[in-house]
Amino acid sequence: TFHPSTLDSVDANAQFDQLLAALEQLDDTGLWFTYPNADPQGRRLISRLEEFVATHKQAKAFSSLGQLRYLSLMAQVDAVAGNSSSGLYEAPSFKIPTVNIGDRQRGRLQALSVLNCEPYTEDILATILKSLQMDCSSTVNPYGDGNSSARILSVLKSIDDYKPLVKKSFFEVAYEK
Repeated sequence: TFHPSTLDSVDANAQFDQLLAALEQLDDTGLWFTYPNADPQGRRLISRLEEFVATHKQAKAFSSLGQLRYLSLMAQVDAVAGNSSSGLYEAPSFKIPTVNIGDRQRGRLQALSVLNCEPYTEDILATILKSLQMDCSSTVNPYGDGNSSARILSVLKSIDDYKPLVKKSFFEVAYEK
């Protein structure tokens, strides 16, 4: 999953072409793509993706899988590559590596299963190959284990009197005219 990034130093179209060039070098590898988001340059990336899929029988692209199908597919893959937040948020829960390309996710909390690389063919390919050798079975997702709603509900149920929590308070603030 690769999205346009408007603030990267390398143009999103150039980055995407570098990713596709790296993927072309993988033999006997099924490739599943999701369309980029609607950010500027997204249509150009979709066009380029459709050209790639039309000439590579091992590649499939989807405009939208929905959450359930997307996560079900993610559970079946050997690695995730791109610059989507799903490589940081969801992939670690599936114990699969992420090849995070470029700066789009820079500065975000990352599991040890996330490998960062520059948006250039050689670096992308080397990082993908490295990811396929990783053992991510003990990966801990720093964003949680998926059970936060049950824990939140438990805490809320433990509160005897909820009224002080929802009572609104207003404070008068002095300001100059």
